[in-house]
Amino acid sequence: MKIKRFQARNMREAMNRVRQELSGDAVILESRRLADGVEVVAAVDYDETPAQQTLRAVQAAEPPPPAAPRPAYTPPPPAASAWSTGPRAGDGELAALRREIAEVKSLMQSQLAGLSWSREKMQQPQRAGLFRALLGLGLDPALARELSAEAGAEADAEQAKRSVLQGLARKLPVLPREPLIDTTGGQQVLALVGPTGVGKTTTIAKLAARYAERHGTRDIALVSTDHYRIGAQEQLFHYGRLLGVPVQTARDAGELEALLGRLGDRRLILIDTAGMGPRDRLLSNQLSLLRPLAGKLSSYLVMPGGASAGDCDHIVAQFRATPLAGCILTKIDEATRIGAALSAAIRHQLALAWISDGQRVPEDLCAVRADDLVRRACELARLLPQARDEELLADDYAAAQHGRQTQHGGASHVAV
Repeated sequence: MKIKRFQARNMREAMNRVRQELSGDAVILESRRLADGVEVVAAVDYDETPAQQTLRAVQAAEPPPPAAPRPAYTPPPPAASAWSTGPRAGDGELAALRREIAEVKSLMQSQLAGLSWSREKMQQPQRAGLFRALLGLGLDPALARELSAEAGAEADAEQAKRSVLQGLARKLPVLPREPLIDTTGGQQVLALVGPTGVGKTTTIAKLAARYAERHGTRDIALVSTDHYRIGAQEQLFHYGRLLGVPVQTARDAGELEALLGRLGDRRLILIDTAGMGPRDRLLSNQLSLLRPLAGKLSSYLVMPGGASAGDCDHIVAQFRATPLAGCILTKIDEATRIGAALSAAIRHQLALAWISDGQRVPEDLCAVRADDLVRRACELARLLPQARDEELLADDYAAAQHGRQTQHGGASHVAV
């Protein structure tokens, strides 16, 4: 066991020195405030009984630091009026104290996270390895910990890896049957919603071409409600001319309902909505077009497969103002990780319908198969490994234990 005393200007600096000189597994034995900062006594390879004996011996051998000089008495300023709106005496000190308390809390959480992660690696190395690998796919820490705990009991390491991936595939919500193939229910009206730039219009063209390959173009109609972007409708009209299908426009809910009535003889109607950012004030106007027709159409959220966990959650929360029948993941070919999108689909129980991984129409669109999607996530992690240090892994592990999200996504080298 090694014990060392550290003096620094503040607790954060002291803890950084402890980690640098003794490692992240060090245990804090004592801390106190000095006149010009703080003092911390830390130990590595800690054993409590000998540690306390050694600490008392160290304290007895070293003279205590000089006490801070007593400040000269200064009469207090006149009391401020209860109605004063200016800063009150002591506000600065209170704010500084709150900041320091927050720093200490953060450092304690980091220290506890490191100890918890170290214990997991020592006691359950296979489970810890699975957790690390699942974070490498970009999965949410809580989901990664749940899956690794379920599969970590397997005696064989290779079987544990297969088991954890099979568990992920089972958790993915997937439409049981592709809507474009199942035509027994009469007319289908599909509206694509989502942020700007995610490829809704191109996906509309892919869906139309995919349907036309099986059933011809006679029963297809395309509709645009995008009156916000310059040239947005021209792109859909271009696809309509290439496919040989009519393209109509609607400006409000009344026009859209009347248009659907006139297109009653079409078996497939695809509606292209305006792309709006999740924080765009016009988003509610665009969704209000679809809400009155919720019983007549199915809305699918189009989301980039490489989006971060926070972005995925925000997109789903904003576009769920209209009922969602499922989700389409696009730009898979541009993604470095798709685990965050998969985690969001599981967390929000949003059924995955199609994935798009290129610009070709319709070749680069396919119906989702859970095992294929998990295999794609593993391939991306193997092709583009990203290093991740132990401190971030410990933070992710602690986040999973306490059900909170981290600021960073899981992105480490994966060996699955």
